[in-house]
Amino acid sequence: MAADNLKNISPKDGFVVVQESAPSDTQLQGLLDLYVPIMGANAYGVYALLSRFGKPHPNLVKRSMNKELLLGLSIGMRDFLDAREKLEALGLLRTFEKSDRLGKLSLYFILRPLVGKNFFDDDLLSTLLLETVGQGAFRKLKEKYCPPKFKVDDCVEVTKSFLDVFPIQQSTLMKNAASKTVQPLDKRQEQLIDKNETDLDLKFFRQLLERSFVPEKEAFKNMDAILTIHLLYGLDEMQLVHLLEEAVDINTNKLNIDYFKMLAHNSFDYQLKANKKSSEQSQKNDGQMNTVTDNQPTSSADAALIEYCRTLSPMEFLQAIKDETGSLLTSSEKYMVSNVVSQRILPNEVINVLIHYILSDRGNASMNQNYFEKTAATWSKNGVKTAQQAMTEVRKVVQEGSEKRKSYANSKSSRYRKKRPVVQKEQLPDWAQADYKAPKSTQEQTTKKADLQAEIKRRLAEIKKDN
Repeated sequence: MAADNLKNISPKDGFVVVQESAPSDTQLQGLLDLYVPIMGANAYGVYALLSRFGKPHPNLVKRSMNKELLLGLSIGMRDFLDAREKLEALGLLRTFEKSDRLGKLSLYFILRPLVGKNFFDDDLLSTLLLETVGQGAFRKLKEKYCPPKFKVDDCVEVTKSFLDVFPIQQSTLMKNAASKTVQPLDKRQEQLIDKNETDLDLKFFRQLLERSFVPEKEAFKNMDAILTIHLLYGLDEMQLVHLLEEAVDINTNKLNIDYFKMLAHNSFDYQLKANKKSSEQSQKNDGQMNTVTDNQPTSSADAALIEYCRTLSPMEFLQAIKDETGSLLTSSEKYMVSNVVSQRILPNEVINVLIHYILSDRGNASMNQNYFEKTAATWSKNGVKTAQQAMTEVRKVVQEGSEKRKSYANSKSSRYRKKRPVVQKEQLPDWAQADYKAPKSTQEQTTKKADLQAEIKRRLAEIKKDN
């Protein structure tokens, strides 16, 4: 991920750090317990060291150089950039860049971490921590930072209220209160549901809730978290209600939303392992029956990819691509995908096309957060709503890159006619070709493409069989 930015930064470049106040001991302890399992020790070291340089209003002339950070942490520039990107992804750091007469300058804004209840109330952070440390460690951390309230049974409260101690004229208080309008809780929930596009059938979901013992009020009070889980893991209405039933305390009729998230994660993890085992068994039984050659029409491959993108949730799709390429699924990739899903700026099928383009077509081992989020924001602004439209956007990007390389090659040839220019050509995906014709490939590329196509067909067959 950091490799793309290596050419844009040097150890001799300057930096300043903007920070209102130094992190407290509680915040540093929260970073160690809650954030380090997600982002790693290097990111914690970068955060702590940057905090030492922090000032509310730093002088841009009195800047430090990047090499001070590298020497202080005994790490290289690649590791530093990787740690910086993780801090940015987790909302702990904001980075700005500029150039002046003294050279390049990076401005780092240190942000305070979420600690305690605020951290566990964040759907993305708590889910990512659960996936990283596991259920047992997650429960212990939550008990440490969100201890249960002390019960005061058989006691009578005699605490004085504000007005008991500080008398205020009632007419003034009523006049001030009348000027403020508070929207009802249920109305805010309905607006939250209406403003987010989702394929969840709310009418069917309500009917299932009425037939279950899950209080409808409890469910819709936590609807934002339920929709995030639905979009992230691809759970349907019946699966969601089943998990909600397990997460409801039958004694208090209250929904334990954290336990619901944990159940959803465990269900998704179990399904992934089952699908992988079934896929391996199917591969042994089928042998070479599902082998696909390059002679197959490109439109058929496009249709299979589109169906694959529409069927799987982004997290399932990301895991499938990682399994196929044999690369590691990192915590930062989980977070960036979860973040885009939770914002609901793009449909799942469009997010899947973007993941496929970055990891499979471009051949990257991991996704760059800046490029992923920038492309997602651009597609959202352009009104991309379907997988076909997303593939059209990819073709535009590839075509623009090709034209720039041709323009550069022609310009170079005209200036140096005696020298034969060497133009590096990018191998494009089949469906991104302008003429829709499959390019010639080597035996190794043919085999790799055939394996990916076979994997797509197997997974689609399994999903249709389950339904």
